This record gives sequence, C-alpha cells and structure tokens, in this order.
Amino acid sequence: MESYCYVPFGTETGCRKFRVLTLLPGSGDQPLECILEHGNIGDSPPYETISYVWGDPRDKVDIICNSRTLSVNAALAEALRHFRSPSESRRSLWADAICINQDDVEERGRQVRCMKDIYSKASRVLIWLGGDQDERDIGIAEALHLAHTCRRYISAGGSLENLTFNDSLARELFGKFTEPSELPRLAAFAKLVSRLWFTRVWVVQEVALATEATVFCGHSSIDWSELMAAITAQDYLELHLADHERNAYIFILERARREWSTGVRRSLLSVLFRYRILDATDPRDKIFGLNALIRSELEGVEALQPNYNVGITELYTTSAKEIIRRSQDLNLLSVPRRISGAGPGNLSSWVPDWTNTRLTAPLGLANYSDISELAFAAAGSSSPVIDFGDDSSGSLAIHGHCVDRIVAVGALLRLDKLPRSSYHGVRLPKCSLVLDDWSRVARLWRPEPYIPGESMREAFAQTLSCGSSHESTPTLLQQLDILERNAKMARWLVFLSKYLPSWVVDKVAYLAHAALFYRRGDKMTLDFRIHLSSLSDRRVFGTEKGYIGLGCALAEVGDEIAVVKGAKVPLVLRPTQSKWTLQGDCYLRGVMQGEAYREDECSQMWII
Repeated sequence: MESYCYVPFGTETGCRKFRVLTLLPGSGDQPLECILEHGNIGDSPPYETISYVWGDPRDKVDIICNSRTLSVNAALAEALRHFRSPSESRRSLWADAICINQDDVEERGRQVRCMKDIYSKASRVLIWLGGDQDERDIGIAEALHLAHTCRRYISAGGSLENLTFNDSLARELFGKFTEPSELPRLAAFAKLVSRLWFTRVWVVQEVALATEATVFCGHSSIDWSELMAAITAQDYLELHLADHERNAYIFILERARREWSTGVRRSLLSVLFRYRILDATDPRDKIFGLNALIRSELEGVEALQPNYNVGITELYTTSAKEIIRRSQDLNLLSVPRRISGAGPGNLSSWVPDWTNTRLTAPLGLANYSDISELAFAAAGSSSPVIDFGDDSSGSLAIHGHCVDRIVAVGALLRLDKLPRSSYHGVRLPKCSLVLDDWSRVARLWRPEPYIPGESMREAFAQTLSCGSSHESTPTLLQQLDILERNAKMARWLVFLSKYLPSWVVDKVAYLAHAALFYRRGDKMTLDFRIHLSSLSDRRVFGTEKGYIGLGCALAEVGDEIAVVKGAKVPLVLRPTQSKWTLQGDCYLRGVMQGEAYREDECSQMWII
C-alpha cells in the first residue's frame, strides 16, 4: 500500500483551512482507518479535538489514511483505538500529529497560529491520559466518588474554597476518605493526577479554550469540572498521598480556563512567567504554545507568530525585546535565571530562558503569582530608559546606579537538594534547614539597630517575608522565634539521620517537637507562611554598608546591587570588564521604596 501524501493548504494570508479526521468504526485489533479532508475553520461539521502526550517520537504505528498508510505516534494510535466507534457511526476529530503535516515546517507554523480557533470551535476536547490499566480505572472511580461528595457538601451549604476538616460538615461527609480501606483507591487517584499530560505546556490552551472537556483514562472518563472538584478536596483536606506541588500544575490549568471564560487576558510576560514550569519537547513552543492566551494587541506582532524556522535563542531574545518595549517597567529582569543544567546557547543574561522550569515565586508573592504584581518601587516612580544597540549584539542598556556591594552570602534554599523535612507528622518549614546559616550572614547577634532604625531581628523577619507580610511587628518576631525553634530541631534531626534508622529519628522528632512547642499555643500564621514562598531558590546576603537582603540563587560576594530606572526591585549585577551580567533581582531591606534611588547618579549600564 502506498504512503499517504498530504495535500498542501493555500499559503495566502488569512487562509482558514484545516484538516478534519473522520475516524471509521472498528474494534479490537482491526486496523485503524480514517479519512482526512480539508475544511474551513468555523464553517465545518461538528468535531472534537484530542489532547494527549505524544510520547517517544520513535515509537510509530501505521494506520490507514485515505486508503494509504500513514505513520503516527503510538500514543495517538492508542487514543484513536479508544475513541473509535465499534458500530457503523463515524467520528469527526482533530489531532495535531495527523491533521498537521509535521514534516512541513511552514505549515506547522501557520496551523499553530490557527489553534486558538480550532480548539475554541470544537464541540469538545477529549483529554487522553493513557490506556487500559485497572489502577487508572480505580483512580477515575475515586475521583468520581470525591466529586459526588463535593456536590453533597456544596448542596449542604459548604464551599470548596474553604474546605477543611475543622468544619463539622466536612468531617461528616469526607471523613470516610481517611479510613484505611480508602488508601489504595486514593493512591490510584494520586497516580492519575501525576500523569505527564498535566505538565505539558500545550495543554494550557487546549483546556482553557475548550467549550467542554472530558478526561479519559483506561475505560473510564470524568468531566473536567468533576476532576477539579476531586483534586481540590484531595489537596485542601491533605488526603492520602496528596501532593501540593503536583496539584499546583492542575490548579494553574483551571485558572487559565476560568480566566479565558471570563474574558481575562494577560500580558505576554505574565503568560510566559505563569506557565514556565510546564514542559515542551520543542523549546520554541514555550512561547508558540501559549500565543492564544495573550492580549489581542500582540496578535499581530510578527516576531511572536509561530515560525519553526527561527532559532530558539533568536526567538527568546526577540520576545524579551518586545516585552520590554511594550512595558512600563522592567519586570522581565526579575524572571529567575537557570541555576543548573543547559539551556539555549548564547542567550544574553537579561533574556529569560523559558526552558527553565524551576518554580521561584516573585519577591514577596506566593507561588504562581503574576509577576506584574511586584509591589515595590526601588527606583521611585521612574520609567525605563533602555537601548538595544546593534540588533546582533544581544545587549541591553539600562539607566541606573549601584547602591551597595555584596560581602557575604548564605546557603541557597534549593528545595530539591534539602535533607528530609517531614518526620512522621512533624513537618519542618523548609527554610528552617538553612536558617542558622542565614542568621550568621545577617549577623543577628549585633546589638545595634538595623540601618532604618529597627532591631536586627525585626529587619531579618521582614527580609524573610520580603516586607510583604501584613502581620504586626510582635507577631513577626513571634514567627521568627517559631522558625528558630524549628531550626534547632532541624540541626539535630539532620545530624541523627546520618547514624540512626528513620523510625528512630521520627520518634525523636515527635518528642523534640512536643518539648519545644508544648503549651506554647503559637503557630505560624497563614499570611507569614504564604510570604515565605519567595525564599525558594534564593539566599540571604549581607552588604558592605550593613544592609541585609534576600538575593537570587546566582548572587555571589563581589556582586553589585543596583537600582535601575523603571525596575521595581534592585538588581544583582556582576561587572564584566566595562559591562555587566544580570544575576537576578533581590530584596534589600531599607531601599525597596526608593530610599537609595538618586536620579542625578544614574548612568547608562550595558548588560550582556
């Protein structure tokens, strides 16, 4: 049988053609057979789109397309087998790997530009998580059970936004999920939501734009809204194997869906920053795969349109320039830089590497916050003064001045490299594992007041929360005391873990916690805990003038702290001959509201 050859679309501007896949009926091991036809977007018979993970590109399966053979990835073939009807009825579908000629780079770019309309005009999005495994069917069944309980809870006057076992109604309805018999089913549900699909950048727009979305796994299915209710209950009630970090991936997908349905549109920087933790096989899709979600004024910017002939470094640099040109600030320079692994080659230090998927919250904000919400004014009300110089240079000129130099840095709070922090019911705040070192760098033992006239302990507590906590000074000092007691525990537990079995260390942790917190009645407040989010991938530092700050991961002794026109936060710059490299941003206690900014001292500074 001959191989299928794609009939190309027209290349004229405004071409609205796409391909619709008609899946012919069949069952079992019968060959997959389909008909591929051209149609007009928005003027075609009803169709459904398939959202799935491509899998290994080398794992191919032959199907029959228009009476010829077409090689498709095995993951899509598995999904098609599941979705085809065993009877006489045909099914109209759209799946990117078949409906777009993947070998035609020009067509790929043009069709990706149309995906906003392709997905929004589909009758439903079919989300395929994987094939027939009993455990996955159990996971869907448990999700349906949780969703049903959520409906009962809401009908009785409860709110999922405030779901907690402190509520008697929640205990009555959800208490059964804490019974030992539920643990295997909750484990299957936890595996379900850890599927790779939830971590892919393309699924953001596929879910957000969907009129209706249904999740399929094995022989079972669940509506997207029911799945979200189940995950919310699992996360908020901390049911067996609930993974807050993993669930956060799913919550940001739901946020995208809600924002799209209510007409909320974000800036390019906000969209790229929020979804940077998601993966893409092609690094260019970290931008192209999110194009549908950005504000309409950027739709016509040719440099940002899907074009797979452009290189990664060129695309990321062009996008960064476009963001700065259209911004009233320099928030782009606060996007965290890569601290490990390899990214695109020859990327300037000021250009974000969107392949970096590490989660670092903006200063003073919670995880997954919008970077535009940075609430500081280190350079007062000034506006950016920038220059890109020669188009081929990749340099950025800013206007500002240095205010201090780093003379001491503390340990990096890198969550994936920390010792164990959970001991059989006793959970230590992650920052308690580095607090001793940070206290040393901040020189908390100094009797004299901090520079702005507050005590060293108050300045340190404010630094940990980036001055963004709404707690009173006495409460902040109490929060620091709680952290220090946890740090004392961490010091001993890390030491004992080297020599004793884990169950013994768990016992010691329980006894130590009881001794340090017995009848104290003090707990870390939610407000303070939220503002500790921005400690991840950061370190405390001390400066030449006696300031203390919270710096980026790459900050080192000798780096300069600069306040820059249009930048809400100070920047950490490293001198490189007559130019600078950007290491990241920082919180510097006492200069965040323009106290150190001097208009007459500003000069041009080139970042390479």
